[in-house]
Amino acid sequence: MLDISTSWAIEPGLIPLTGPWAFVKISRPPSFSTATMSLKRSQTVQWPPAPSPDETEEERRVRVAAESEAKRVSDMIDRQLEVDRQRRKERRGPKILLLGQAESGKSTTLKNFQLHFAPKSFEKEAEIWRPVIHLNLVRSINFIVNLILSQKHDHRDAGPYPRRRSSVGPLTSELRRLCVRLGPLRQVEETLINILSGRSPGRPFNETEMARQAYNPAKATDIALRSGSGWRQGLSFGRKSGETSSGSSTSNRSDNLYMGEDGQSRRILSALGDDITALWKDPSVQKILKAAEIGLHEQPGFFLDQASRITKEDYRPRPEDVLKARVTTLGPEEHTIVAETGPQKANIWTIYDVGGSQSQRAAWAQYFDDVHAVIFLAPMSGFNQVLAEDESVNRLTDSIRLWQMICSNKILAGVEFILFLNKLDILDQKLKSGIQFSSFVTSYTKQPNETKPVAKYLMEAFVSLHQQHSPKRRRIHPHLTCAVDTKATSTVITRIQEVILIKALESNNVL
Repeated sequence: MLDISTSWAIEPGLIPLTGPWAFVKISRPPSFSTATMSLKRSQTVQWPPAPSPDETEEERRVRVAAESEAKRVSDMIDRQLEVDRQRRKERRGPKILLLGQAESGKSTTLKNFQLHFAPKSFEKEAEIWRPVIHLNLVRSINFIVNLILSQKHDHRDAGPYPRRRSSVGPLTSELRRLCVRLGPLRQVEETLINILSGRSPGRPFNETEMARQAYNPAKATDIALRSGSGWRQGLSFGRKSGETSSGSSTSNRSDNLYMGEDGQSRRILSALGDDITALWKDPSVQKILKAAEIGLHEQPGFFLDQASRITKEDYRPRPEDVLKARVTTLGPEEHTIVAETGPQKANIWTIYDVGGSQSQRAAWAQYFDDVHAVIFLAPMSGFNQVLAEDESVNRLTDSIRLWQMICSNKILAGVEFILFLNKLDILDQKLKSGIQFSSFVTSYTKQPNETKPVAKYLMEAFVSLHQQHSPKRRRIHPHLTCAVDTKATSTVITRIQEVILIKALESNNVL
């Protein structure tokens, strides 16, 4: 149970942390001038070197000419460096830090920024996301098949599957046949993982390339790639190389292998498209999922309702597909967006996307003193959910505590705060299905179980916490969002764009 009316006493500027967080203190590395590197006087190098005592006149003229040329080149380099520095300063645009718990919508918001400012580049890169979308779909199907087959066994033998048993009765013969026919998707899943991780078939699994997330019995697992793995660049390179025949024989073999694996996976998906659709629409499957309290349609990377379109062999991802695609990156990533329209001095947007799970939050602090705006995402639909990494913590409780910690941080006192109360669509679905918000938030009393008043209540709670715990008086820019709704999110980005630009110009001493 959660009582939002309860506040936590926190001294402004401090972040009370538990476990791996402890109390985060930011310390700068020593500059070169104060580092513990020094030279003795006898080791000092003189430049230009002293002339030889027996230097001839001709040697002197050559030496002076060489020194003059060296100085000219050095001065030219210094001038160019200064020009580049000023150019970078002029072009340096806003820096945004996306914060929030895991699966709050940070990566989807980042994609919305890319689509908003650079739609042509976004469209060109859409093809890269096809293996991810296919993997999301295949994992959902394999999850359902495993769940169905577990119904045959006794509860204690069902492994890590649902904590609740369903009472849907024996499986129909058609459902059994569907599960058998969908068996090849297990190999497709492994092939797609190879493509995304850059791993060759048969090569041992490398933990530095990819990490499998802890199993959650209520959801199909995500693929987790470590930051810096360069999977986007790798897929982009493979796709472009497949269009040309140039390059080394080793590179061509690798590219041909990628194209071959991808093509085979697409053919298998195309052949099984009707079976995938039939499995998802089967009433027995829906009963099993409902009895096990599993809502796949609420989870990131859900494409089962679009299976007939996505399994076509010539499938090309739409922008809305890319927004829904789910791949987890472990560790912070910096994304630079070159705006295709907009003011000249703000055509570069830098967005930091950091991990939101409890084990990754310690990395947030390193970005606090180098951003112009923080966009904090809190999923409103999490009121009846728990954290995947800690089932004793309610997701809404966790979001509120995180928000309070961020608001009270003194380093962020001069940063613009933008609040996205996200997943409005899923909140609406849950409330309409009959789930009572007041059963989980006890301070919400004598109010209707409807989306508008619930969203208004949460908005007031978050705004109030910001006012109570900010180190100094500042404005907050709250918005109700559905990150997978590109049109609505684009409108929100347009509204906050000017606020962020002004803050960036002030920080760069332009205003």
